[in-house]
Amino acid sequence: MLGPESVSKGCFGFYPKSPAGKKRNKASAPNPLKFFSNEIWYQGYAKVWNEIETKLETIEDDVTGKLLSDLLAFITSSNETNQIPTAALLTGINLPDHDILFGHLIKKIKYEKKVCHRVALLGSSDCCSTKHAIERTVSHLISGQTKLLESQSSDDEDDLDSEDDKNIKKERIVKKLSCTMRTLLEWYQNENESSPCKKGKFNKEDKGKLIIILKDFEAISSKVLQDFVQILSGYVNMMPLVLVLGVATTLSSISDNLSHSTTSRLSLKSFQSQPSVYFLNNTLNKVFLSPDCPFQLSGKLFKFFTNVFLFYDFSVNRFTQGIKYCLMEHFREGGNLVGLLCCSEDDLEHNLAKMNHNHLEELRRIDSFKKHIESLKEDRLADALLNDDDATKNEVLKLMKQLRQTIKEFYLSLHILHVFVSQLPNAPLGVQLRELYAVAMTKDITKTDDFKECRQLLEFQAKDQLIMKIDKVVTLLNENKSLLGNLQGNLRDFKIKLENAGLNQVKRTPVKIEIRKRSQLKQKVMEMGSIGQSEFEQMRTTLLDYLMYDVLSKALQPPSNNDSKWCFWEIMILAETEARHRVVPRIRAPIHVALNNPHHYLQCDCCKMDSEDQILPTMPDICVAYKLHLESGCFINMYDWLQSFNLIVNPKGTQGMEVDQKIQARFTQAVAELEFLGFIKSSKRKTDHMEKLTWGGPLHSI
Repeated sequence: MLGPESVSKGCFGFYPKSPAGKKRNKASAPNPLKFFSNEIWYQGYAKVWNEIETKLETIEDDVTGKLLSDLLAFITSSNETNQIPTAALLTGINLPDHDILFGHLIKKIKYEKKVCHRVALLGSSDCCSTKHAIERTVSHLISGQTKLLESQSSDDEDDLDSEDDKNIKKERIVKKLSCTMRTLLEWYQNENESSPCKKGKFNKEDKGKLIIILKDFEAISSKVLQDFVQILSGYVNMMPLVLVLGVATTLSSISDNLSHSTTSRLSLKSFQSQPSVYFLNNTLNKVFLSPDCPFQLSGKLFKFFTNVFLFYDFSVNRFTQGIKYCLMEHFREGGNLVGLLCCSEDDLEHNLAKMNHNHLEELRRIDSFKKHIESLKEDRLADALLNDDDATKNEVLKLMKQLRQTIKEFYLSLHILHVFVSQLPNAPLGVQLRELYAVAMTKDITKTDDFKECRQLLEFQAKDQLIMKIDKVVTLLNENKSLLGNLQGNLRDFKIKLENAGLNQVKRTPVKIEIRKRSQLKQKVMEMGSIGQSEFEQMRTTLLDYLMYDVLSKALQPPSNNDSKWCFWEIMILAETEARHRVVPRIRAPIHVALNNPHHYLQCDCCKMDSEDQILPTMPDICVAYKLHLESGCFINMYDWLQSFNLIVNPKGTQGMEVDQKIQARFTQAVAELEFLGFIKSSKRKTDHMEKLTWGGPLHSI
């Protein structure tokens, strides 16, 4: 067998083809993490993430359950008319999550108990022409095996009995030339005459629908769509066809892409999915930003993932997968210590009993625990924590429970602050809880300018608004009665005083003070300002001062402040590490290094440079062209660039007007590759010039 030809040396692997009729099991693929299955850190990581994944699945079902149920009800109840029943599913612009949504829809359709439907899932790559779209549709419907997408496990495809599996394998063999609508009609008529519904077979009484899903409607050519719909409309009276259109933008895109004569053949009904931001907030508030979560995200890491979501892809799945990777790195780097202590509160004592002397020695080297020992006033207790393992275990259990209590009070205080500031004008601290969390975990939020601005805006709150917010806070405190001391009783007292407070001004006799210092002047001004205040205004100021500065300022201290309450925060909080750059890699920097210094990756002597500015004729052509382009300004003259390229790669050749055609071809290919990588583009301002798009070295390319 002839192998592939290549201009560079390489190693090519060929996997043997599966025997005919043999089903390849995806579950048999090796799991790269199986090697760590006996490690304590991996066992702890797997248990924590399984709990998180269960909660995520519950939330996902809550968000998409009603939408998919309504969509399935529309598909099942659609009647045979002259128009094609069409569901327009408005999915939003979070393109990476569309496959998961349609995967859930296909799974729900396939596992419908009453009726057996057939599904064809088509993407834009399957609809490059009308003929190709018809072939794919007929092939998927006849075979009855639509590939479930990323969110589905391989087990969902392997739930077939052996006999039915053989029958379906026979059905899968559909010749490409036979994939026509006439073939589909004959197959459907034969299926209706067969036995009752059994693993993919249709029932005479409950006829299943032939569902065609176009998951990226806007990416398909308008001409292909119009021809495809018109062909389907010719068979709608003979087969129960149903269309599902995945629309990422707005409903008007259907009328923009299809003519009036085409849309008149569709019986259209729209279904709106929840926006991805709503799904993210729901996921964060119920899973990750919760005191029940075994781990917490640092402010910088959380802000990084949030920015990637908001400014890049709007994908909740990628958001959770990024956190999953960072969590795995946190457990791997922390080793057995994190694997034992970063767990649910119920497992804490059990895991602590498993710790041996080596584990406790690792604990004693943690910075926050060192500071805790140094802060102890009794030398005897400090010596016991350093030498006695039993005393250390008791102290660790006490500190870990204190840390859990601190995290609960932190979240409760964050919710209280959110109640008061989320609806302020311009929302200086943000509208969502995640915005408050990102700031509060990074620095002392009570000392920020935005917090002070919120404090000033709260001075203009009306009585009914303030009382309503106090009621919400009291409701929160009812659910967490053991937290924040007697705050609940104090707020009820404030509420009674606010309700009874009048709006008439309180007259006070100003105290005469001989002003000699700035502090005395400040006191005088404050007294003069409070003279014209009403009883309600004074009570409001007292309430806000008590709540903002006496309660929240103590509970919202970040771990970076080295508070003794945050001892062992290194175990539970995922700090910002290099793992985030693996989740969202910096692509341009390594590309610059590869093109500017190919020896860094190739490790060949022919590309080894004495200085960074040196250009060798033995370098790849694209590297020579790239290093020459770095020396130019905003616009690059193509003729000068070619002459410089020729001078380097062919130093012994003739220089002048005529350049060897092979050199020209090599130069043209190198320029085309640079343009493909995004370093240059053709200029419309100057003839025979290329415009430079990037500047500087690796620091500017990141």
